[in-house]
Amino acid sequence: MSFKKTQEVQWTIKEGLRELTHVLAHMNYEVSGNQIIVRDHGKRLVIDLVYEGERHLGSLDLPMTQVNYEFIGYTQEEMGEFMEHLKLHEMRMGG
Repeated sequence: MSFKKTQEVQWTIKEGLRELTHVLAHMNYEVSGNQIIVRDHGKRLVIDLVYEGERHLGSLDLPMTQVNYEFIGYTQEEMGEFMEHLKLHEMRMGG
């Protein structure tokens, strides 16, 4: 069974990879291009980052990236826990 989640963030690919690998520091993961693969006791989380360009807000040019998460072998509750952990991390980092 797999669950998918997508979010749009104001990151460049480089910033996104840095932030996500910081969140995942306690897990077994590998980075391949714009993708992070987490292996977790027979489960797998695949995170793809897709740069969408800049969004113009007045005089600001904001980088926008779509982040696609695929939770393979995880329960919906485990997916929710991970996304909540990520949200708390982003709040601490000012995102």
